[in-house]
This record gives sequence, C-alpha cells and structure tokens, in this order.
Amino acid sequence: MEKKPGYELDNEDVKLKLVEKDLELEYISTDGDFAVYGSDLEESEKIHRKNISYWGDVYRRVKQNKGAVISFWVLVVLVFLCIFGPFMSEFSFRQMNSTIGDQWNWTVIKEGHWFGTDVFGRDVWVRLWEGGRVSFLIALVTVISEGIFGTVYGGLSGLVGGKLDVVMMRIVEIIMCIPSMLYIILFMMVLGPGIGTIMIAMAISTWPMLAIIVRGEVLRIKNYEYVMAAEVLGASKGRVLMKHLLPNTMGVIIVKLTLDIPGAIFTCAFLSFIGIGVPPPNASLGSLAFTGYTQLYSAPYLFFFPAILISLITLTFNLIGDGLRDALDPKLRH
Repeated sequence: MEKKPGYELDNEDVKLKLVEKDLELEYISTDGDFAVYGSDLEESEKIHRKNISYWGDVYRRVKQNKGAVISFWVLVVLVFLCIFGPFMSEFSFRQMNSTIGDQWNWTVIKEGHWFGTDVFGRDVWVRLWEGGRVSFLIALVTVISEGIFGTVYGGLSGLVGGKLDVVMMRIVEIIMCIPSMLYIILFMMVLGPGIGTIMIAMAISTWPMLAIIVRGEVLRIKNYEYVMAAEVLGASKGRVLMKHLLPNTMGVIIVKLTLDIPGAIFTCAFLSFIGIGVPPPNASLGSLAFTGYTQLYSAPYLFFFPAILISLITLTFNLIGDGLRDALDPKLRH
C-alpha cells in the first residue's frame, strides 16, 4: 500500500500521525502521563464573591456618593445639636434679661451667651436649637403621616382599579387644587394657632402627590409575573399589596419623603416668617429669621444664624435625597 506524504511522530507512549488529506490520531498513554487541573467539583461550586442583598447594594452605592455621605454626617450633627443643644446652656429659651439685649461681644460670651442675645436678652444659642427642634418635629410628623396615608391610599387605588380608582383619584385632584396655604389659614381659624395645627394642615396638603406616585408604580408592577402568580395561588389583595407591591415601590417613596422633609421645614419657617406659624414665645427658625431681618443692620447675627441653619438643613436633605435616588433607581445606577 502506497504511503501518503505527511508527518509522523512516534514514541513508546504516544503516536500522532498527520496525513495530507486524512487526520488520524492514535493515542496510547500510561498512568501518570497527564495531570488534570480545575476539575474539583466542590471548589468549582464555591461562591467566592460575598452575597449582597438589595438594600446592601443600595447602602454600598450611597457610600460611594461623597456628597450624600458628608451631608448625612452634617445632618447628624445638626440633629444632635437640636436635641441636646438647649441643654448645653444654663439659660432657657424663654428667659429674658433686658440689660444685655441685642449684644454679641466677649462680655456676653463669657456669661454663657455663645451666640449673643436678642432684643429681649434671650439666649440666641438656646432659641436657635429650640427652633430647629420644633421645625424637625413638624417636618417629621408631616412626612410620617404623608408616608402612611399617601402610600396606603395610592396603593389601594392602583391595585383595585376600576370605578373606585376613578373616584379616589378625583378626590385627590380636588384636594390638590386648593393651595396648602388656604388649608393652614383655615385650620388656624378653626383650631387656633399652634404646632399641632401646622402639623395637621401640612399633612393634609402633602399626601396627595405621594398617593399619585405610588398609584403609578402599583399600576406598573401589578401585571408582573410574580404578582400574577401570587394571585393565582390564592393570595388576597391585601397580602399582594403589602407583600409584593408596596415593598417594590419603597425606592420612590423613600426618595419622595426625603425630599419633602426640607420642604416641610422651609414651609414652617415661611409661615413663622409671615407671622402665622409657631406662636411666641415658642421659637422656630422662621420667627428667628424674621426677628433678625427686622434688625439686620443693628444686629445682623440674629438673621445669619437661623438663615444658615435653614440653608444647611435644606442642602443636606436635598443631597441625601439625590444620593438615595441614584442608588435606588436602576436606570441611574450606572
């Protein structure tokens, strides 16, 4: 038989023959010729990367936002001072001393009035943090009530749908067409001025927008496969709403409430600035700013301190809200 041209490699263990038109491989091996790497089944099934939950991933992304992190720690300091700042001084926010009114010099600082005194001789340091405490309290109660009522209302409207959804949304539109200032003035006339009146009026005027946002998210999510599977398995509408729909809308809810806090604080300050907010002698950032504004040329520090505090609170919450939005929104993660 004629031998075709090609290449031939022979040894005692392996024979490899390559021919021009035909490829013929003859393999003869003995034990120990080859070592197998990377076929350890247990090693290949190990997960070397740490498992991160959804909220763990959100926390990691927020930490990467330097503006949000710095704002968070600034906010922590401000909240700490609003809670414990009045206790750091021996004076109360109502205590008056007309002999040292409108002063901020080394003499009054040595006496314990670190930020000076107002026209009635009251300590500005104590009244500043007392006003911040009142503003934070009003904003916190307003946002909590908005979050609870607006979330449940919008979730039910989006889940049930039909005629009930139409009626519920028409109620929301009626509430939103009336300016919030009218609610506040109306409640002031009926209930009288006070912190509780401001809380009620602001809570009523803020929840409809959140309800609309939650309704839109629920309408988008309720046709997903896992929601339909839960309904097929017999889950009630209440369970579907609480276990599947609302938890998946928490991203937009958290961002909305975070951005509403500085808005509530600014509204409270504005009401006090125009004279229909927190009644005297209680302190609020708006009333302190108004008092300082009336004495801007004679005692400018009375205006600068509350104005700076209002600006810091608003800026920190806005930066934190932006950081949460970037971390919670899948479209903005990259």
